[in-house]
Amino acid sequence: MARTYTPEEFEALPQFEELYELVDGKLVKKPMPGDAHGRIAKRIDRRLAAFDPDKKLGLMWRDTCFDVGTGWLPIPDLGFIMAGRVPPESEKSVKGVPDLVVEIHSPTDLGSQKEREAPRRKIADWLGVGVQIVWSVNPRAKTVEVYHRGQVSAVQSLDEDDELDGENVIPGFKLKVSEIFG
Repeated sequence: MARTYTPEEFEALPQFEELYELVDGKLVKKPMPGDAHGRIAKRIDRRLAAFDPDKKLGLMWRDTCFDVGTGWLPIPDLGFIMAGRVPPESEKSVKGVPDLVVEIHSPTDLGSQKEREAPRRKIADWLGVGVQIVWSVNPRAKTVEVYHRGQVSAVQSLDEDDELDGENVIPGFKLKVSEIFG
């Protein structure tokens, strides 16, 4: 039987070569981000930095662990917290719930039905802890699904001709879907 960990025990573990999240007290290995994944995350992050260079609207983290206060310590590909809610800096995980999460599907997320269900569960978990918006990026299909807190399915499915909107989380921020894919 696999050992279970508290959030405190998880944060006290030595650094691993791989990325792990704490899910239901268990270590869950996160797939290593590949080239396409990294480029997409960097493009989104760079566009937000250009839109809000002084970080007046909030802060974005890439591949950083969040302690959302439930014992679940996930690592979103990108997590944004609005300025009025940014927690104090921590040596370990960010102590708070992001307002916007970007999850970029890895190739292993797109295989079997079981593999496709795991990201959907994670999106539901993000929304369940209070994330306002989740952008679920599918590099293979070059689409982005937009999820809102309190809704169980995507409110929008955007393709390369469409535009992402920061809505009330990042007011005024717009990003053409085609720009995140190159």
